[in-house]
Amino acid sequence: MRKHRALATAIALAATLTVSGITATTASATEAGAAVTCSGWSHSVKDGRTGAVRASAAPAAVHTGPYGACTTVGTISDGVPIQYDCYVVNDYGNTWTWVHGFGWVFDDYLVGNGASTHC
Repeated sequence: MRKHRALATAIALAATLTVSGITATTASATEAGAAVTCSGWSHSVKDGRTGAVRASAAPAAVHTGPYGACTTVGTISDGVPIQYDCYVVNDYGNTWTWVHGFGWVFDDYLVGNGASTHC
């Protein structure tokens, strides 16, 4: 089982649109005292399992990169079926799953801790 550490985030929300339990959001944030890379993380369908957001973590933020400081592009509500494509480990040792068609979600928020196959 992969271990996760909590992320420090500060998010400024700009706009929200809700459709079928998935919320599209425009936002920006910075990781406390650290530079993060939010783009250029490769991903592909390697896992393919269907999963969901943990009820206790819903709604889960979807980011442009595998850091809490990366732009939030939306949220996924509990009960919405999602496909886990693959996961990466960021510079803090946290694992994030690429959710097919959406973006990066912190594995602690996903049933089964997200994808089981590395990107």
